Parts: sequence; C-alpha cells; structure tokens
Amino acid sequence: MNVASINPKKEDTIKLIQPKPYDEVGAIFVLSGWVPKTWLKTDYGRMDYRLFLDFLDIEAQTFMGTSVDVQLDWLSKFRNKLKFNTVVQFNQFNAGFISKSQGRIVIKLSGQKEDIQSIYIPLIVKELEPESGVDDEILNKHGKIGDIVTQYKEDLKHYYKELAEIAKSREAKDNIYENKKSNTYSYIQDWNITGGILDIFEHAEDSFSEYLYSDEDKRESELEEKYKDALRWRGPLLKGLVGSINGFELRVHSNDHGKHFHVIHKGRGVNARFTFPEIKLLSYKNSVNTIGNKEVDKIFTFFQNTENFNKLEAEFQKRSQ
Repeated sequence: MNVASINPKKEDTIKLIQPKPYDEVGAIFVLSGWVPKTWLKTDYGRMDYRLFLDFLDIEAQTFMGTSVDVQLDWLSKFRNKLKFNTVVQFNQFNAGFISKSQGRIVIKLSGQKEDIQSIYIPLIVKELEPESGVDDEILNKHGKIGDIVTQYKEDLKHYYKELAEIAKSREAKDNIYENKKSNTYSYIQDWNITGGILDIFEHAEDSFSEYLYSDEDKRESELEEKYKDALRWRGPLLKGLVGSINGFELRVHSNDHGKHFHVIHKGRGVNARFTFPEIKLLSYKNSVNTIGNKEVDKIFTFFQNTENFNKLEAEFQKRSQ
C-alpha cells in the first residue's frame, strides 16, 4: 500500500480501510481503518483513545486539524489494533486551500508519538481540479509531502541549534562589554574625571553595541536564508499573543481553523496546540520537541485566572469578526 509513513515497522502502523492513497474524494467522505494500540499509549503509560488528524495542502501546510476517537467494545482489550471511523466534511473555508493545491491534498494521521507514529495519505478532490489540468510540479510533489515535512522538521532542529549558538555568542559579548563598561566607570570615578567624559562614553555606547553584534546579525541573517523554506513552513510566531509563561508564548493564530491556540517556545522548538475553552493539550504543529506534564499544568493554571482567560477568549472573537 502506497502510504508515506515515518514508522518503519509495518505491523506497528495504521491499516487503512478507506480511502486508499490517491483515491478521489468529495466534500464528504468516510475515513476508517485500524490503529495499533501502541499509537495510543502516552509517555506516562496511560491510554489516549484519539488519533490526531491533519489536512495538508500542497505546500505541506495544515489547513484543518482535529482528532478521531477510536471505537471501543468488550473485545478491545484482546486486540492489538483498534478500529477508527469518522466522517470528514469540508466546508467553504477549506475550498480555497484545496483549489490552490489544484485538488491535491494529504491526510496526516498521528499517534501520541508524532515523530515516529505518523502516516501521510495523498488524496484527490476531483471537483476542485483546474479545467486545464494539474501542473506537473504539483503532481510530482503530491506523494512527497511526508518526506518534505520530515525534512523541514530536521532543518528546524538545525536552525534552532545554530540560533542558540548565536545567542550564546551575543551573551558572551554582553558579559565582556558590561565588565569593560563597569571597569571604565570605576576608573573614571577613581580619578574623579568630569561629567563631560562620561557623556562621551554614553553617546559612544550605541555605535559600539551596533558594531559589537554585527557578526552575530550577519550569521543570523545567513541562517534564516539557509532555512527559509522550513521557516516559511513553520509560519509566523508573532501574532495573537495572549501571554507568556517561562519562555512560552501563548498565541491564537488568525488563520487557524477550530478552537485551539498555540503554546510556542522558539528556543526549544516547541509548537503545541491546546484546546479552547478546555485548555487541554491536543497535538503538536511542526514541532521539534514536546512539553511535560508540569508545563501543561502551569498553562492550565495560567488560564484559571479570569483576566488571562478573557484575553484568550477575546482573540478567538477577533477571528469571527
């Protein structure tokens, strides 16, 4: 079966019933199959009976996301795989993304360990193909979306690692500069030099600082150019800021679908989705790393504060205006 998967073990991957790869689907269709129980086991040993479902366009961008509950019965505990069955329905908000992809989309099904438990299923929405036919570039790209996503994630790992090294270089220069500045002031005070020299020193600070970080600025610019495709795929991190906790940014993206917000840590490469209004961890988007239970609890507690919750709710209201 031609399903792009990042899990090498055939017995430990999803078995699709429908649709099959490259099937033609309409605005409404049934998605069903069998998922290994191992995909439903969390890092903490508990079972989470959900699959995460994302719909990707030809640029590997998610235009719709949700979760699918597996079916449980009295035989479930004896089975190694559990059945899932859900009805997928596109709406007018999805049509633009699908049309731009010339009817070529990809379903991503993920378990609890997304990096090793995901499959990508290319599908065709025939009604939204252009009358003139589909571009060869899109046809060639359609079946490679899983590989593209994997490459982008790897690129982002390298990007964040190199970005952290640049930040350390800036910090090291900060320490050297502050020490020199402190020593200079001490020297001036010891000799009781007039305020005119102090004024010269203060005015020189801006130009000195600009020169101080010029090498780091150049390296960061080159780094962004090197990984520009992965950064474009990751998307902007500067919209809909609700608050921040211990380096995490809590954001609502205006172009997202569904009631979820993002918890982002740029330095750690984390981009987690949380449900609204429940404030529960849902899944990860284009994320290099994950977050722990204690951090999840802190985020939940943050929004127990009425003022913080109201700010979050206001961002969702902006999307509907």
